Amino acid sequence: MMHTLLQQAIQEAGGLLPFHSYMRLVLYHPQYGYYMKQHPRLGRSGDFVTAPEMTSLFGELLTLQWIEIWQRLGEPATFELVEAGAGSGRLALDIYRTAQRFPAFAAALSYTILEISPDFCSAQQKLLQQAGCPMTRFRWCNTLDELEEKGVEGVIFSNEFLDAFPVHWVEMHSEGLRELAVVQEEQGLSLAVMPVAAPLHPDHFMRLGITLPLGMRTEVACAANVWMAQAARILRRGVIVSIDYGLTRAEYYHSTALPQGTLTGFFRHQQINNPLLHPGEMDLTSHVHFTDLAEVGEEQGLYTIGYTTQAWFLMGLGILQRLEQLARSQSVERMQEIRQTVMRLLMPQGMGERFKVLMQGRNFPHEPLPAGFSLHNAKQRLLQKNQG
Repeated sequence: MMHTLLQQAIQEAGGLLPFHSYMRLVLYHPQYGYYMKQHPRLGRSGDFVTAPEMTSLFGELLTLQWIEIWQRLGEPATFELVEAGAGSGRLALDIYRTAQRFPAFAAALSYTILEISPDFCSAQQKLLQQAGCPMTRFRWCNTLDELEEKGVEGVIFSNEFLDAFPVHWVEMHSEGLRELAVVQEEQGLSLAVMPVAAPLHPDHFMRLGITLPLGMRTEVACAANVWMAQAARILRRGVIVSIDYGLTRAEYYHSTALPQGTLTGFFRHQQINNPLLHPGEMDLTSHVHFTDLAEVGEEQGLYTIGYTTQAWFLMGLGILQRLEQLARSQSVERMQEIRQTVMRLLMPQGMGERFKVLMQGRNFPHEPLPAGFSLHNAKQRLLQKNQG
């Protein structure tokens, strides 16, 4: 059915379907999109694994960071956590369980899950109910629009959420910047080029002071930037925290390091370089552009608090000390499993360096740095010029 929908979309677009439209369709079509239909995505039976699925320590440590944010806001009677793209619900469960160890914080906690996938919503509700969580403490929203009128005082956060937004896939030609588009040929779907169209501007990179070499392909995440701008407007007081694999502008558009950009697919735990394969059955992602997110936030009145790697963030929150505590109560075999999992979160060849954490604030104390950035804060890297 997805192939029929794509043929129809290509025809309606005049034979050239912009790649961002293709990506939106195959990921988010209400019935047949990868994230919308009912099928396994997370874990061994799915296509990828996220940190919360690996260990509850991830959620425990995040909760400690949220408690610090709550305290520095003056311990308001209502403290909102808005999790965007909650996946299986595992992170929400770990955060809620950890919060119960701190009664005053737990009493103030109001948890909102921002989720457009009916399948994920169902999985989240089932997991939380089976764990005995009072469902009155949670609410679900489809979009940020539902939060706009009242606004948020607390934390808007995401883990592996922004990487799945549709991107404009572009390529530099001798005539200038061109967008990649999907066309239907006898042998199947293939790529073509088309003129750059709004909201992207033909001089997008020139305006950033970046010169892309001929033949270079890369991505521009217009949709993720729009989402961040809206999240920033909704935040009245508190922070936005984005955790994802991503890069600064200087790294993203480094022609030697990433001549073909970062767009990739994941299908049954295999990385697929051709994004036109398995439409509707394969995850498509691109690295998050953290410089863009920081600048978009600042345009909306936020200020950048910190930017660091996941490894430094978790170490700042005390993950190594937590391992020492666990060693006193766990068996040798169990501790070996826990350490191996934690090393995947921390080591450069695992998730430790690839994943970054960006925190932006509004009406939040500038000093001292929140614990997650206390050991290492690289926010100046967001502003470094392209060296490619």
